[in-house]
Amino acid sequence: MTGLFIVLEGIDGSGSTTQGDRLTTHLRNRGYPTVFTHEPTGGPAGMLIRLALEGRLTGSGTPAIDPGPKNELDPETMALLYAADRIDHLRTQVEPALESGHHVVCDRYVLSSLAYQGLTSNLDWLLEINRHARVPDLTLYLDVDATSAKRRMRQTRFSEDLYEAEAILEKVRYNYLELISREDEQFGRILTLDAGERRESVTARIIAVVDRLTGSRSLDDDLTLPLQYGEHEPK
Repeated sequence: MTGLFIVLEGIDGSGSTTQGDRLTTHLRNRGYPTVFTHEPTGGPAGMLIRLALEGRLTGSGTPAIDPGPKNELDPETMALLYAADRIDHLRTQVEPALESGHHVVCDRYVLSSLAYQGLTSNLDWLLEINRHARVPDLTLYLDVDATSAKRRMRQTRFSEDLYEAEAILEKVRYNYLELISREDEQFGRILTLDAGERRESVTARIIAVVDRLTGSRSLDDDLTLPLQYGEHEPK
C-alpha cells in the first residue's frame, strides 16, 4: 500500500513549517513511517532558488551592452527552477518514499509556485510547466492575513527575502484564495484552515482531518469538519 502525500501551503508566516513538523511527529507517534520534506529542496535546483531568494544569485545581463550592476534573476527563469526542483524532488524523494509505504508531509508544493510566481508570470504557463507534478492526496492551506504573518516573522527572522514584504504577502494570499476557488483537478482536494487561531488549535484541526484520512484510506469518505473556510473538492 502506498503512502499518503499531504501538502501544507500558506504565505510566509502562516506556520506551515511548524504545522508540518507537528503533523509528522504525530503520524510517527501513531506508528506510521512518515517523511517530512519541503520546497524548495536542498537539491541542485533548490539551492539555486534559495540563493536567488536571498539576493545572492542574480542574472549577469549582457556585459557588452550593459556592464553595470547585475540584475535580479529573470522571473520565468525562477519559475522554471521551481518546476525543475519539484520534479527532481518527486523522482528522488517523494515517490520512492510513497511507494515504500511512507506517508510524505511536504511544506509547500505547486500552489506555492502558482501563488508566488503568479505575481510576475503567466498563470496558464505556470500551470503547464507544473502539469506533470503528482497531485497531492490532500492539501492543507493555512490562511492568515499579511499583517499577522509579518508580525510573526519579525519575532523569528533577522532578514527579509524576496517575497516577504507585507504588500507582496497580501497579493500572494489573494492569489492563493483565487487559485483554491478554481477547484482545479490539478490541485486535488484542499482544506482551508484559519491559521490566525492559536497554533495548538490549528494543530488539533489538522490532526483530526489526517487521522480520519489515515483511518479510512479513502478520499471518498466525508472529511467535513467545522473549519472556518471549508473544504474544496476538485471539479
